[in-house]
Amino acid sequence: MLFDNVSVLSLGYPSTLARIVAYPILLLPAVFLLVAGVYLIRESHSAVFGQTGKPEFIDSGVYSLVRHPMYLGGLMVLFGFLVLNFSLIAFAIWAIYSVLCNWMASYEEKDLLRVLGKEYADYRSRVPKWLLLSKIRKSCS
Repeated sequence: MLFDNVSVLSLGYPSTLARIVAYPILLLPAVFLLVAGVYLIRESHSAVFGQTGKPEFIDSGVYSLVRHPMYLGGLMVLFGFLVLNFSLIAFAIWAIYSVLCNWMASYEEKDLLRVLGKEYADYRSRVPKWLLLSKIRKSCS
């Protein structure tokens, strides 16, 4: 846990008490990340695999918010668990998974651009790859 060696107010309370105090503080962002991540995964999965008939280009629903909602959802779920139980090993796993997701998404985008052409290029210009990152960059520019 993040507060293993930190005592509450430095008064010598055991680290167990620090965990009890810190856990509710960490629980809210962790639950938000878990719920949002599962929502992104579920909605993107049903949008892609719920199609009947000829497959078509999807740019609505969660795909109007982010180009890779399944990957982002997985990253958010893992980060939620990381917030609840921080360890260097968990952080390393999350960091490696983040790099791999970015690599896979970039690879897929090259292929989608080749297959779908201008339609996907327009979509890329409208929708960010990883939700807030490109919106923050645009507002800073």
